[in-house]
Amino acid sequence: MLSGFTQALMQASGLEGSASQNVLDVGCGSGETSLMIADLGHTVTGVDISTSLLALAQKRAGDRAGVNFLEADASDAVFDSPFDLLISRFGVMFFDDPHAAFTHMVQQLKPGGRVVFVCWRPPAENEWVTMPMQVLVSVTEPPAPPPPDAPSPFAFANPERTTAILEAAGLTDIKFTPVDAAMPMGSAKGAIETADYVMEVGPAALPIAQLPRETVAMVREKMETAIEPRLKDGYLSLGGAIWVVEARKA
Repeated sequence: MLSGFTQALMQASGLEGSASQNVLDVGCGSGETSLMIADLGHTVTGVDISTSLLALAQKRAGDRAGVNFLEADASDAVFDSPFDLLISRFGVMFFDDPHAAFTHMVQQLKPGGRVVFVCWRPPAENEWVTMPMQVLVSVTEPPAPPPPDAPSPFAFANPERTTAILEAAGLTDIKFTPVDAAMPMGSAKGAIETADYVMEVGPAALPIAQLPRETVAMVREKMETAIEPRLKDGYLSLGGAIWVVEARKA
């Protein structure tokens, strides 16, 4: 689902073909990016707060050298050695206090260390958000949007706000690069299975789950109708839009 954005993140990291670096992977989840980094010959510490995802990451790692997973909150975790690079795939938008979190994380970097992460651009630019939400609001009232500064997938969608956070943390040479890519909606095939998947994943999932059963049935019917003409060989892909953000410790 996120392969296009993972590729953009890894390209911006500059890790392929570089001398061995010590890397911190924030919000590593089940370890996909951490293992990619280790396979390039670098030392990586993957940090996440999810016990279950970290267990999966450790299982996937096996006895692979150069990778370590840690259950911790990157906003206050302290490490034995400073890092050359902090990297994150959609893992930095959920801190209760992003100013404090980034200030602390930057302190874990070597002088001149780099930060590279990807985050979502505004919801209106992401078809994987707009399509399900359009179906939802055709049946019921739209859900109230979260406060603009609240932790959420789109908390870093505004480059001005994000820049202010990064600069206050001691970062410079801040760069935003827009990247767009198609996002396969899981492995579901056909309108019925895909509608179930779309209704269970993404911003529309929670408001849909709170609807009466009869209303959910109406949403599902309209979702299938919206999905059907978008299917290609039985599968659905929707557009995604991100920022690749790069910065350097002063």
